[in-house]
Amino acid sequence: MGRAHRTALEKIVYSGVFSCDKCKARVGWYHPVVLRQLVRLQFVFSIHTRCLKCGKTERVSRLAKRDYIDGFSKSPLSWVQRLLGAPINRCSACRLQYYDWRRPSPEAKSE
Repeated sequence: MGRAHRTALEKIVYSGVFSCDKCKARVGWYHPVVLRQLVRLQFVFSIHTRCLKCGKTERVSRLAKRDYIDGFSKSPLSWVQRLLGAPINRCSACRLQYYDWRRPSPEAKSE
């Protein structure tokens, strides 16, 4: 893999683009701002709850009450759901707590 020149659109979305010398496949690294927005979109449009911070994991568990040692989400969406009485969830990967009405994934419970 070697660095490749970015097109105008790729400069907006990717911080770096790499291409394979053999098959000419292109892979890009998202800008951090774009990556955060993609994680938020995954959270909003997913069927089951997922972490607000890392976004990739569905390994979340429900808590009976807030744990004051772990971090807590400052997302406006989480605070609105708290005001509506949503249960609190905790991501096991990044130890973030947040409020969400959706249930954790059934696959996450079996792991």
